[in-house]
Amino acid sequence: MSEKFQLQRRFLLKAIAASMLVPRIVLGNTVTNPDVVIIGAGVAGIEAAKTLHDKGISFVVVEANYRIGGRVHTDNSIFGVPFDTHAHWMMISRKNPLINYAKDNGFNIYEDLDKQKYFVGKREATEDELADLRRTDKAFNNKIRDSVLNGVAGDDDNARTALGEDFFQSPWGYTVASDYGVWNMAENSKDWSPKDWWNSIGGDDWFCAEGYGSVVAHYGQDVPVALATAVKEINWQGDGVKVVTWQAGTIKAKAAILTVSVGVLAANHIKFTPELPVEKQEAIDGIDMAVMNYIGLHFTDDVFNFGADTYVYKQQHDEDGVGYLANLNNTNLVYGYVGGDQAKALEKETIDTAIAYGLDGMKSMLGNDIEKKFIKGYATACGQIPFYEGAYSAAKPGKQPMRAVLRETLADKLFFSGEATHRVQWGSVNGGLYSGRESANQAARYIKRKWGGLWRDRPGLWSDA
Repeated sequence: MSEKFQLQRRFLLKAIAASMLVPRIVLGNTVTNPDVVIIGAGVAGIEAAKTLHDKGISFVVVEANYRIGGRVHTDNSIFGVPFDTHAHWMMISRKNPLINYAKDNGFNIYEDLDKQKYFVGKREATEDELADLRRTDKAFNNKIRDSVLNGVAGDDDNARTALGEDFFQSPWGYTVASDYGVWNMAENSKDWSPKDWWNSIGGDDWFCAEGYGSVVAHYGQDVPVALATAVKEINWQGDGVKVVTWQAGTIKAKAAILTVSVGVLAANHIKFTPELPVEKQEAIDGIDMAVMNYIGLHFTDDVFNFGADTYVYKQQHDEDGVGYLANLNNTNLVYGYVGGDQAKALEKETIDTAIAYGLDGMKSMLGNDIEKKFIKGYATACGQIPFYEGAYSAAKPGKQPMRAVLRETLADKLFFSGEATHRVQWGSVNGGLYSGRESANQAARYIKRKWGGLWRDRPGLWSDA
């Protein structure tokens, strides 16, 4: 057995082991009157629990799903190699504590070198065409910047208006708009806010060979969670809160941290008593749950022949189409990613239709012969999952200020957390982690101030600068 094969096998076994870590279930007679009830065991809920534990605050975590991690999940069963069904890129490395955590715990973490290839029809783009692409990219950024600095607001605060129709008539206009829009913001240009994009931070991305979901599962393995326990009502009137679950009755607590996605809130899966204030509901309605799905395509070899972890795009003539991440970690697995209106349309079709759509996009560049090397496909549908209702948040045109309203605490004891609430790292796992920590710190201060009792405050592992 070769050293390379042994190494790959160890990575795979580690990923499988990490994905199978299941927290123990606590509820009912174990903790009946916690200080805080945390709703949701995604990364925000996990971090909130860890923070409360370090401060000596009792808590219960309830999770509607059968596992922890939320929208960060690695599945090894589909292709026999790690496949992240939703969050995949370990974004903003300088602000991502999970990268160092993964390194310290034996995961194979490596930097995304952002290798890119572009096709015009069935051929690679020429140097002159790539130079034109770079000019178009610069024009995009200038137009978006000007829209923000000029104070464009309301319905005009959308990328389509900011760019102007002439932009889309240029050879690479739709390609660049798709790169920033449907393949990143997960919204068509008419639906995402330049101001929202402007009020975010970026940075280098990293990959985990074992899958991002495996890292999060490992990070949360010691957090006690009541799985398959969905919340149907939160009563926040009077002293304390009452969280009514479908499976485990009512949990009484001094405070609650709500970490579910803004899509779950918008879908009214949880009843609030009393009803949420008008401004809070307006914030929920103003922050859309964008749809970004992956079409996994597994081949016998590297069909693009560009090496591992290469982004491949075809010159676009509209905002439909697929962006590709080819030969992920040398596994011959291709991630096709599709967002916005096209992603929503594909969710209404069969999984085979979505797979064919992704495969056809590759054929349009490489020819039909690649089908001979095709092994298996899979397609996600995040907008159809009741616990998700989409991939990540994106402010609707004119609604970027609503993020601040979304994260406001109600009655000093009902805290709103998750990536949609973070000031500058929304749409990322980092944002979820930091928002969970912030909500837990606020809840701890509230309990200390109002209820007194024992208190300890340990320094956190990281600071959120």
